[in-house]
Amino acid sequence: NWLECVKSRKIPLVPAPIAERANAACIVSWIAMKLARPLTWDVQSERFLNDAEANGMLSRAERAPYGAVRLAKA
Repeated sequence: NWLECVKSRKIPLVPAPIAERANAACIVSWIAMKLARPLTWDVQSERFLNDAEANGMLSRAERAPYGAVRLAKA
């Protein structure tokens, strides 16, 4: 209900930090599944330890003219 809360200014069902951790767990699991090997996740740095390939899967190029990078520059 995050988008609803943005519009209405109400408190979301789940606080943003908890939702972010839940989402990160899904992404980390998906990357481990795709690479078909065990990975070590550093919660503090939000990066995989000693695995450039896995870290490369944490982000992707954004399609112009959309994306957070464009919004951050505005």
